[in-house]
Amino acid sequence: MNWVYMIIVFIICIPGIYFMYQSEKIYLKEDDITDRQRLIIHVLTAIIFSMMGAFIVPKIEVVQQIEAMKIIKYGFGLGIICSIGHLLFYYMYFVPNLTREEYDKIETYYANAGILSRLFYGGIIEEVIFRWSLLSLFFWLCQLMNLNNVTSEWLAIAISSILFALIHLPSIKLVASKPKKSMYVYAIIGNIWVGIFAGVAFVYGSLLAAIIVHMLFHLLWWPIQTRENAKLP
Repeated sequence: MNWVYMIIVFIICIPGIYFMYQSEKIYLKEDDITDRQRLIIHVLTAIIFSMMGAFIVPKIEVVQQIEAMKIIKYGFGLGIICSIGHLLFYYMYFVPNLTREEYDKIETYYANAGILSRLFYGGIIEEVIFRWSLLSLFFWLCQLMNLNNVTSEWLAIAISSILFALIHLPSIKLVASKPKKSMYVYAIIGNIWVGIFAGVAFVYGSLLAAIIVHMLFHLLWWPIQTRENAKLP
């Protein structure tokens, strides 16, 4: 295991842990788990997946060094394309299929989560989980089965992107007691879309490039959400 990788990755997870912990104290009020227990879960999650990736990444052929041109190309370049595609899907397909009440609940959910937790938990910790560790794991397993690198990387990107989408499905129940088909379609396709772009950025541009893709997804969406919500009576 590369302990330097593990320590660096865990350190960059700390802001996400903090901001998610603060936002959860406000909008999650379940009695079966305390704020302290949530904090412990977030810390343990960051440690486990930081270690997992630090063990596997040196065994596979993905970019590990930070290079400016690759960050620009795969981080910012793919991030902008990913964000534009998502915005078109959200406002041209998903929103028109919602009632005003459903739209309000979904936007309230995003507002309660807060932009900082979306940026630093979603943008960093989710990338550590799904790209740094899980994508790397599937890539490594494919290589152990003697699949070539191209097949290995795309299978790993696909599987980790599907898992990334599936893990977001339970959140639908937080905003809709009777979810519509369009909600599942958006959650699955929208998150697979982000997962693929972040996965490619990770393989060819490093973990930092994947983080930038994910952060841009939230950062470019946030002012548009704010503007659209301000138009509502």
